Amino acid sequence: MSEAPAIHPEPASPAASASAVALRVPLADELFYSLQGEGATLGRPSVFVRLMGCTVGCAWCDTKYSWEGPPVLELSAADILEFCAGRPGNQVIVTGGEPLENPVCAPLVAHLKAAGLRVEVETSGYIEPSSPLLEAVDQWNVSPKLASAAIAPDKQPTSLGWLWRAKEPYLKFVLHKPDEMAEVDALLDHYGLAEFPSERIIISPGGKKFEHMEPRLLPLAEAALERGFRFTPRLHVILWGDKRAV
Repeated sequence: MSEAPAIHPEPASPAASASAVALRVPLADELFYSLQGEGATLGRPSVFVRLMGCTVGCAWCDTKYSWEGPPVLELSAADILEFCAGRPGNQVIVTGGEPLENPVCAPLVAHLKAAGLRVEVETSGYIEPSSPLLEAVDQWNVSPKLASAAIAPDKQPTSLGWLWRAKEPYLKFVLHKPDEMAEVDALLDHYGLAEFPSERIIISPGGKKFEHMEPRLLPLAEAALERGFRFTPRLHVILWGDKRAV
């Protein structure tokens, strides 16, 4: 995995500042600074921007409060940039909910990138990003849903071919038991991703609390190892449990 070098946020131009002030961003959580809890950059200090809104509707979702408004608060992009500037780490996670359903996602990412920040976007993958957004985002954390999520068929991706054009694409599958690995194999075949690099496929255990997740860790880790997939626990659950804004 290649990783962008640390870059300190740069002062925005007056025109960009005016645009950043004008862009209003509805948030499902207050901005928070924490360790990335999942995926390829597990443990990296990051600012989290949780956008409001999601119609995917996963049965086991741990952020159901993000599905519908009103938002917890609404900030300008300039407010978000100011928050990022005061925290070391140079990384922003744009998440949800489903951030690609929110029309502010693309312009917000543009402001973050203009300030020299590294941006990850976490998405279910059912909405294909625009070409400018695909180019701007440094890392895509794409999590197609298995049967346990019980989502509607129209919320499944129609195609994931755009992953081949992304800079740093990762697939993350949330599993609750090892035999769900057969579903992962079937989804990879269905989307033409059987040749997707195994080191970019991440298995993550479901569970809102550590006591729910703990018995799944070893069986799922061993199942991932058999296929050469990566495995990451949910670090924030281990450290803070079922708590918001961590």
